Amino acid sequence: MAPSMIVGCLWFLMIAFMFFAQHHVCDAYFVPAINVFVGKMKRSDNTWLQRWGQEAVAGATICALGCNGPEMFTNLISLYTGSDAGIGVVVGSEIFNLLIIVGLTISAAPVLPLALERVPFARDCMFYALSIALLYWALLDHKIEAYEAWVLLAAAGVYVACVYFTDDFVQCIPALRPEKAEVGSESPSKKKGTMHGVEVDVEEILHGRMVDAHGGATEKWNLDATEHGIYAEPNKPPVEPEPKANARGSLGFTFAGGGDALLGPMLKYKDLKEVVLMDMGVINLEFIHNLQHITLRLTVEDAAKRTELLNNIQEYSLCRPWVHGYDATIRGAWQHLYHTMVSKDPLLDKLLAIPHFLIDGLLKLTLFAVDVKDVRKEGRWPLCFVGAMFWLAIFSFFMLEIANQIHYNIPALPNSFLGITVCAIGTSFPNAVASVLMAQQNKPAAAIANALGSNVQNVFLAMALPWVIFQFQYGGKPIDQNVAGIDEGVLWMSGTLLLVVFFVFLPPFCKLSYAYGPVLVSVYLAYLVITSGETFHWWPPLVK
Repeated sequence: MAPSMIVGCLWFLMIAFMFFAQHHVCDAYFVPAINVFVGKMKRSDNTWLQRWGQEAVAGATICALGCNGPEMFTNLISLYTGSDAGIGVVVGSEIFNLLIIVGLTISAAPVLPLALERVPFARDCMFYALSIALLYWALLDHKIEAYEAWVLLAAAGVYVACVYFTDDFVQCIPALRPEKAEVGSESPSKKKGTMHGVEVDVEEILHGRMVDAHGGATEKWNLDATEHGIYAEPNKPPVEPEPKANARGSLGFTFAGGGDALLGPMLKYKDLKEVVLMDMGVINLEFIHNLQHITLRLTVEDAAKRTELLNNIQEYSLCRPWVHGYDATIRGAWQHLYHTMVSKDPLLDKLLAIPHFLIDGLLKLTLFAVDVKDVRKEGRWPLCFVGAMFWLAIFSFFMLEIANQIHYNIPALPNSFLGITVCAIGTSFPNAVASVLMAQQNKPAAAIANALGSNVQNVFLAMALPWVIFQFQYGGKPIDQNVAGIDEGVLWMSGTLLLVVFFVFLPPFCKLSYAYGPVLVSVYLAYLVITSGETFHWWPPLVK
């Protein structure tokens, strides 16, 4: 078939579908499996294992796979297919994360100037600078030798060790110790509350793939389902957990009592889309507002009280939410599609339900037996993790093949350009949404720390691990990486890091003002313009 501009443009719809598929497998299976692991570590009796459940340590290790999984598998598959897009996706994601995520986080922060956590920020900046230097060293001869890949991978272990022992390091230096606060004794991810006289355990989950999705505050709440909405107020003044110099923060949901409530002080029934009845007395309330997706997981062990609670919600919500049991099989995907089509949802929601069904049905058809969202199957989290990795690899393969088709039909768009721009934006966009949600929840410093930490592991894991796997299979054979634009991309990585550090050193020290947000976003737009101009030969490249 002869190249066609129209066909090439249509392939962009298919690559967007692959972006959604990657995000959905992370959101529905990859991250839930990781969260089960983190929860088990938090509840462990072994103090050394408990630290692996901390947000900072988990975020630098297994959660980094959830955040950087699409980039890592894209790079791995590109080695076997010979695509130039793989390494470009990783480099492009680095630039996107630092400029767009940090820029949007500053713009969305409710309190300015934005104060940074000095020790984690300094640590992550130093390791990010080290990762850039090592990457430049490895790419200097446009070949990746086996020892170079192993050096990068070993650096990942050093970074994890530094994150693991940051608290101990800080405790040795009195000047670096944060002020202590009273600590509660309850589970960090659950709150006790009552809803219409029904005592429930409440766990909040924000859907995204940046670090742990469970809340970190510890307090008791009274939840009351009224005709206006579900109102939440604390039984007593909220108790904040002890601040840790090592903490990145976590994605959670603040109910009420302040300006940092994610959906506001009142949970409105118009945002309550589904009431999912799980096993073992668990009820999931699914709230969706614009791009925000929050799950309130309520545990009501008494069957009579559970029925009373459901009746109250249905009565006051005028039966608008869809109340149903959770079905991990393909039948559950079909029921969701059918409900959307017959409901009064907007036409756009009905159209988007079709691609959602195609991906969700495929995943449910193959992973229903290990779906850890069914609490009875949480013990199968390693199989769920492996299954999610398998599908991430499949979707990454198709994304690269579609990029090849775009290049074939539109020869002016090389694979390297598609990887460093289109694919990088597509795989990183969910992280940008999650960072804005964290900023709106008054956790912008945590969002910036997550972006920096993810960038460090993007080089040490998403690049180095595929190289090690590939070379192990082929007896240490050097990997050619003579990809157009990569050297310039590494230069942009260095420049953007220096720009962020420069802003941090401006007065007030270690704080970011609102004006820096639009500047960083504008720099990214300038990067896209410059890269596009070089691709289309409007001007010579900055680095030859």
